[in-house]
Amino acid sequence: MSNDENSHFAKFLFAGAVGALAGSWWKSNQIDEGKKSRVEREDSDFTDEVRTEINELLDDLELLEDMDDEDDFRDTIADYLKKHSEYEIEVTPNTQFGKPDILIAGTLALETKYNPSKVESDRCIGQCANYSREWATWIVLYDTSESRIQYLHDVLQDKGLDNIPIISFK
Repeated sequence: MSNDENSHFAKFLFAGAVGALAGSWWKSNQIDEGKKSRVEREDSDFTDEVRTEINELLDDLELLEDMDDEDDFRDTIADYLKKHSEYEIEVTPNTQFGKPDILIAGTLALETKYNPSKVESDRCIGQCANYSREWATWIVLYDTSESRIQYLHDVLQDKGLDNIPIISFK
């Protein structure tokens, strides 16, 4: 091949590689779009605002007392969020998607678990799969072993629910 042919061939390969990368990015972006809840698709800015504030509040939360059970843990978080957030905080609302432990501004569902067993962990995955159709969804754990957290993370990943974060308190 001449230098001129090599140059055209190199440009062709470069254009093909860029096209393949752009196609891959687009496909990946479409998959991520498909994982979004209805509220994330309809008002992503508000959803991001709620997530950011609640994430900061949960980062600042210090649990100074032992929780007796899952209801106590849920109520402690809900009370703290009601005190420190301007958003509407609903505890165990009845909805067509189930009964999330805490629903924030009709946008973010928190499913709380207190040292869940395998059965409770599996149930949590199913609950969150339903909630995540409608709302951004988080799992919030208390007194849960690293192996159980990893199990939940792995199952979420395997089921394509890796957009659901896990927050853990000791």
